[in-house]
Amino acid sequence: METEILGITLGTVLPLYPLLFVIHQKIGRYDEIVEEFKKLRNEHEHWREVHHER
Repeated sequence: METEILGITLGTVLPLYPLLFVIHQKIGRYDEIVEEFKKLRNEHEHWREVHHER
């Protein structure tokens, strides 16, 4: 009985791992893009302030 439950559980869960891995990678790429965007926005704000002080 326990072996059947374990087999059913693994048969259900294991096919989901590749999908979860792909989602994890996409989230990581999204985080990198957001960090780059924040750097560019901060740089833009800095140059905007410098330009408007003149």
